Amino acid sequence: MPQIDTMKELDFLIQETGKDSGNILAMAVQEGVHLLFKRQVAEAYINNRIDREKAVLLLGDEQLADLDYAWKAVESDIKWGMGNA
Repeated sequence: MPQIDTMKELDFLIQETGKDSGNILAMAVQEGVHLLFKRQVAEAYINNRIDREKAVLLLGDEQLADLDYAWKAVESDIKWGMGNA
């Protein structure tokens, strides 16, 4: 994927949405914080720093089920790679 200059991306968003740069940047910060939050909750859950109940409250059932599935697949791949399948 080609790298686009951040200012060009911002200009495009301003033109396409009709919103000013302050609103777009506020939305970007909000979405970025939300993404970082979800990643950190997932990491805390995988590393047993928070329990399943709290993770469900913070991520939701579906996202946690996807995380559990992915983690089990990783564990299975590691076992297979080490010859312990």
